[in-house]
Amino acid sequence: MKIRLRYKLFAVILLANTLLSLAIVGANTRVFNVGFSRYVEASQRQRLEPLAELLAEEYAQQGNWDWLTMTDARQWLRWQQPLMMPRRDGRPAPSSRNAIILLQVRDAEDQRLLGSPAPANTMSWIPIVSDGVTVGSLGFPNQQRLMSELDGVFADQHRRQTRWVGLVALMLAAAISIPAAAMVLRPVTRLKQATHALTQGDYNVQLPVRGSDELADLAHDFNRLANVLQHNLQARQQWIADISHELRTPIAVLKSELEALQDGIRPLDADAVTSLQQEIARLNDLVNDLHQLSLSDVGALSYRFTSLDLIAHLRAMLAQHSTSLVQHHVQLLDELPTTPVLIQGDAQRLTQLWTNLLSNSVKYTTASAERPGYLRLRLNQTADAVILEWSDSSPGVPEEELAKIFDRLYRVDASRNRESGGSGLGLAIVHSVVQAHGGSVTAKTSNLGGLSVCIRLPRLDAGKAAAAE
Repeated sequence: MKIRLRYKLFAVILLANTLLSLAIVGANTRVFNVGFSRYVEASQRQRLEPLAELLAEEYAQQGNWDWLTMTDARQWLRWQQPLMMPRRDGRPAPSSRNAIILLQVRDAEDQRLLGSPAPANTMSWIPIVSDGVTVGSLGFPNQQRLMSELDGVFADQHRRQTRWVGLVALMLAAAISIPAAAMVLRPVTRLKQATHALTQGDYNVQLPVRGSDELADLAHDFNRLANVLQHNLQARQQWIADISHELRTPIAVLKSELEALQDGIRPLDADAVTSLQQEIARLNDLVNDLHQLSLSDVGALSYRFTSLDLIAHLRAMLAQHSTSLVQHHVQLLDELPTTPVLIQGDAQRLTQLWTNLLSNSVKYTTASAERPGYLRLRLNQTADAVILEWSDSSPGVPEEELAKIFDRLYRVDASRNRESGGSGLGLAIVHSVVQAHGGSVTAKTSNLGGLSVCIRLPRLDAGKAAAAE
């Protein structure tokens, strides 16, 4: 049987209030009983003090307790008659032998002289003082209080009223628990409905954020989750659309060129074959880039980290591509330090990173023999990191577009477009490799007029490098 959370919460609140009411009633009853017993004992002691004084006066006249042992019950009762407790109608209560035998008189040596044979430790005692000397004591029972009828009625009424108060409090708790449980669970119900909508693919659902408690924090986090899922859905849809478009372009070119060759519109010569090879190479590069990024996303792209000199690694890569720089009329401004800078990295992946950056600069830098372009490399160091600044000359990237250039398949159409031959994945791969090395990458406008990519990588000091080796 499924029990709804509302009823569970109601049961918990009701149980807590029930236990609290019982505890209050029990504690109140106990405190009242103790206090009332003390009151009755003090009242009884006050009633019996005249009798103790009467016994002290008689002792002073007789000089001993011999007379008390010869006192008959009738005389003993006459002494107590003024002390008998009144009834509800104000008249003295009828006398009885029980009232006589309840009291006990002992001498100074604690020997019982008259009255109840009960042990001394079950009695409360009033000293009998004659001429400043305690000559005996008058005792009355601890358990059997000589309470008046009015005292008993008052105590009974108080206990009854306490029980009624507890019952009324329990009923009020039950009446309040139902709406209180519904009010507390209202945000949870809204969250349940919104979560159900989220599982059905409705990522536009939002919860109202009210107050500053845990439920408000939960609603705020749910709204953020819905926004992230909506953004991811849009990014995935855009990603699929961009991939389809990117793949369609070289395939359409290949198809049109092959149809032209089949129809005899274009002769099958070296130029035609070269054009086909270029389109196939572009398609192959795109598929390889997509494959690498997909491996990076699922964590299947392997890295083998070793200690390496970043400066030497960069210069070796630049030497290999010096011909490409010359062909594209890009002059290298090498402002790297001459001393080694150690990092922990994967040489193969870093080579891929530098190659993508170099390819990006060569493709998108406007240069000619008369007006060459520039590529400048600088390196700054902090206590725990190295910062490589890779800057090229114009054209640049608008400020509002800088935050997007590391997105996959993103291009700035005005200057860095498909006609330049890029797939739009180079900088996305750069971002992936830098993150895998525990670093970060940002972009800004270069003072050379183009784009400046700043790569921050963790620095490896000489001691750690020696230990690693």
